[in-house]
Amino acid sequence: MTPSTSNKVNVGSASWLGADGYDKDSEFAQRANRFLRDINWDRLKEICCELGDSQCQLSEKFSIGHFNMARHVLFDDGKSWIVRLRMPNLKEDHVCQDVKMALSSEVACMNFLMEQTSIPVPKVYGFETEPKDVGAPYIIMEYIPGTVARELLQQIDAPLYQFGTPEQDQNFRRQMAGFQVEMASFKFDKIGSLYQDSQSGDFYIGPDCQTGQGPWESSLEYYRCLANQKLEECLQNAPEEVLNDYSFSLPVVFERLVTMYTEKTSILGPFGLAHLDFGAHNLLVNKNFEIIAVIDFDGFISAPIEVQAQFPCFMGLDVEPPLFVETEPIVLERIDATKPKLEEYKHMIEESEREIEYGGDIMRPQQRLGDLLLSEASAIIYGLKAYGAHQDFINQMWMYSFSRLLRQKTALTIGELERPENDT
Repeated sequence: MTPSTSNKVNVGSASWLGADGYDKDSEFAQRANRFLRDINWDRLKEICCELGDSQCQLSEKFSIGHFNMARHVLFDDGKSWIVRLRMPNLKEDHVCQDVKMALSSEVACMNFLMEQTSIPVPKVYGFETEPKDVGAPYIIMEYIPGTVARELLQQIDAPLYQFGTPEQDQNFRRQMAGFQVEMASFKFDKIGSLYQDSQSGDFYIGPDCQTGQGPWESSLEYYRCLANQKLEECLQNAPEEVLNDYSFSLPVVFERLVTMYTEKTSILGPFGLAHLDFGAHNLLVNKNFEIIAVIDFDGFISAPIEVQAQFPCFMGLDVEPPLFVETEPIVLERIDATKPKLEEYKHMIEESEREIEYGGDIMRPQQRLGDLLLSEASAIIYGLKAYGAHQDFINQMWMYSFSRLLRQKTALTIGELERPENDT
């Protein structure tokens, strides 16, 4: 059956459900309703009117994500904006970001991408990190009438992780690959989040919003900090069965392993831009799944090449632990179905990189994402991210994989040391 995106599909703010899309007794819905009551919406409307030089109204409908609430701003002169506010963290949140730092970096990311790339993002009209008169940090930005790709997929009749028709799905993934490569083509000498100087307008790399540390001049320094953070998060938030399992120490093994598999020529940079949470949940599309904007820039950093070379989220592109032998038939079936999709996306990345190179930009061979996608080095980074789910069976699979990789690399190193000079 051909997937259908008929006129019954809601696009843009027409698809917003507010808190009605969640169990009314859930912490998620209760937080949204409290937040809706506590915000000084009249003051926020005044600010929008001042910035837009026109009278305006806020829509009754609103959209909520894990961290943010958004409302549509409709001006009398026809302009259409969005105001997005940062909500308080949930109890279950493992990482409590510095909101001021995160919001400043997100605005810098949108300004950078709008000024220096072809990647579509909303235009920012104003923001405030500490607005006492409103009640929460906010960004006022351009309204782009699209729907989050993951949400549109749930509205249509299509196979799992097929975004529209086969042709639309290919185009959607090819666009994503192009954006990923274009981001990575911008190089910096440090690892960390992107910021913009309020006076000069210059962009620079500063502390990482997710860890609050950095910037770093070496990928190994960054990986050491990342491993420590994941271990601390697990210690504070994981259930007892995870803490008592041998796989609890996976970040310790990661720290040793990543020094053995990381790209030696890129330890000291340069480092390219990457969106650590890039996926179908933060892309706005039209009814044909053509990407019209990238939204939500939590986790947008200048990163080591292994971190850049990751597959997008919520796309059916899960990476399996290297050297782990799966025996469950249903899992083997999923793995077999995923392999060609991984290869296809890797090929799309390689195509995009060739287009950039032929266009005159220089990307050194050791800096190509396509060379590292599906590599053991990139899988190791993916494994540490998977550890953050705090599930013992996932940790056990990756701990087994890490142990095998460690033995493999150690054996190769010993073999090279013991090999006679005239041995060919």
